[in-house]
Formats: sequence, C-alpha cells, structure tokens
Amino acid sequence: MGWFGKKKPSEDALEKADQLLNKGLSGMMMKGLIPKQHRETMNQGIEQARQAQLAADGSIPVAAAATVLAVRDTGKLINFDPVVILELDVTDNDGSRYTKTLETLVSKLQVPRAGDRIGLGQHPANPAELIYIGPMT
Repeated sequence: MGWFGKKKPSEDALEKADQLLNKGLSGMMMKGLIPKQHRETMNQGIEQARQAQLAADGSIPVAAAATVLAVRDTGKLINFDPVVILELDVTDNDGSRYTKTLETLVSKLQVPRAGDRIGLGQHPANPAELIYIGPMT
C-alpha cells in the first residue's frame, strides 16, 4: 500500500492517476460508473498536468514565441490552477507568423494577459503540436 514509504514525485502521482482511471480493476469500475464525457475530461486534465510539469522542468526547448491577443476562462480548474483559452499571434523560430488558439493550464500566479509574450514548445508525443511553456522574460 505504500503508507510508510517515501513520498513519490509528482510524475509518479500522475502515472498513478492515469492507472486508476484507465487500467485494471479500478479502470473497469470507472468505465462502469463514470460517463465517457467525464472520463475524457479527467484524461485531458491529466495530460495538461503532464505538459505543465514538462514545461516547468525546463525539459522542453522553446520552439516559438507568441503574443497573447486574448484570454478566455474555461471555468475548469486543475489543482486550483485555471485552464484558459489563449488566442495567440505566433512567431516560429524560422520566422513564419500565424494565429493560433490554445487551451492550456496556467499558473494562477502567472495568468497571461493580452499583450504578454509567452514561450511555446513542441509536444513530446506529437511534435506538430505546440504547448504552453510560460511567460518569456
């Protein structure tokens, strides 16, 4: 049960949450008790927490810089941090510019505002997709 063992890092906590939700006996119970729409929302939350953790660790290099055009609240919270929709003017490292809408988890202490510059990195599992890294200094 692990009651008296060492505390696990947050990566292990995310893996444990994923296993409880999607695998084994507990996963079968979740499928029987929780509607698919809610399970998908929980899985999205786990994935966004993983992305935020990778960005916070600094293990994702900056692939693009963006200027925030607008911020909309989704009403969702993950560990009391908001999930927001960012409308961005993105400039890739190769110089190309385009607009993009991104739903992401942000720190409640560093919620981007219109006009702020933020960094975007490539998603480790899907390099064609960009993820929020945080404000650029």
